[in-house]
Amino acid sequence: MPAPEDKKTFLERLKEGYEAAKKPIAYIIMFVALLLESIPTEFMPASIQQTTYTVMILVLALILMEMLFTVYEKAIEEKATLNIIEAGDLYNSILAIVLNEKNVSIKYIGVAGRIGWTNVLAKLLNENDADSMVANRTKFKVQVALLDPKVQNQNSDFKRFGTVGDISEQIENAALHIPEFSVAGSELQLYHYDHMPNMLGFLVNDNYLFVTYSFWETLHGKMTLRAGGTDYFVYDKNDDFGGQEVIRRFNGWFNYISDPENAIIENS
Repeated sequence: MPAPEDKKTFLERLKEGYEAAKKPIAYIIMFVALLLESIPTEFMPASIQQTTYTVMILVLALILMEMLFTVYEKAIEEKATLNIIEAGDLYNSILAIVLNEKNVSIKYIGVAGRIGWTNVLAKLLNENDADSMVANRTKFKVQVALLDPKVQNQNSDFKRFGTVGDISEQIENAALHIPEFSVAGSELQLYHYDHMPNMLGFLVNDNYLFVTYSFWETLHGKMTLRAGGTDYFVYDKNDDFGGQEVIRRFNGWFNYISDPENAIIENS
């Protein structure tokens, strides 16, 4: 037996009809308004023309206001949608922010740095890449926080992050060439931490945060540490998801890690 069709109320049908007809109505009103201007007063008294013209303008204004409110509501709705991107989109997303900036700051908290350094920061600092901050003569301050390689070797929970030593060496080597190729005052700093931060990701210009979270999960009957996932949550200080508070917490983690005692390299 077929399901009974939902019966719409008169108001619902009226609303649907209005939505379908409002654009044609607006066009007709504009056409008639122009037509009224060309009708001689002997065929239609000026007072009637003026009254009719005023009514049509008011109706047209209401339609246009309704359209503008619809556009505004859609814009607010889009802004109210939490943006989530994959790790593979990090470089392009961050590049879009820094490409035309004259001064850029980036704070990065990683574990081994395999994705964050190799796929993102190394490209942004590559003098042979036309889109890089170096090639675009952008003054930058890039601060990197990674797991201490010594701690990685000593703690079995960090066994999976064995590349942190090699990545740290790459960053130190890149820092040696910063003064040679970059705008004066540009900096690349590296810090090592001996704990596991909860928040991982990039904070760009203290306003745009790309963050994921470390977590524990059971794998083959054993608790295994995960350095975030493939998805990154995107916040900014003006969003509708408490971005300002999330950024404050990320800064808290980074400020703790970037104590001068933890600095491995610091170029300026």
